[in-house]
Amino acid sequence: MIKQTHVFRVKPGQELMAEVLKYCHQNNITSGIVLGIIGSATGARLNYLTELPGKFQGESYQGPLEIVSAQGTIALKGKETIVHIHAMLSTPQRCFGGHLVEATVFSTAEVAIAELTTPLTRYADSQTGLNELLR
Repeated sequence: MIKQTHVFRVKPGQELMAEVLKYCHQNNITSGIVLGIIGSATGARLNYLTELPGKFQGESYQGPLEIVSAQGTIALKGKETIVHIHAMLSTPQRCFGGHLVEATVFSTAEVAIAELTTPLTRYADSQTGLNELLR
């Protein structure tokens, strides 16, 4: 069940993932769904899962970029809050998406999070080598 919906803005020059995690800490959000993020970025880094167990390839993109869409989860692994977001980014020529590692906000990023009453947790999965969602 949804406990509360949070909507906030990340400002120019701020790092998006760090600000989402900071907001979660400030508002005691440990379980939630990132409903969406839209905005723009000066640059971003995405990861792509290339093989199991848990091997990634990273790619950096320079902007300006539109943050067309982003969604994900917020969960605890032990006492650590894990923010897991996948994003679709675009330039006038192309779109690309993947696991969002970092993005520096250009003009704005509007973030919507549904805080849940049901706890979401992550665990280290030996098969995938990743921190998988338990619930």
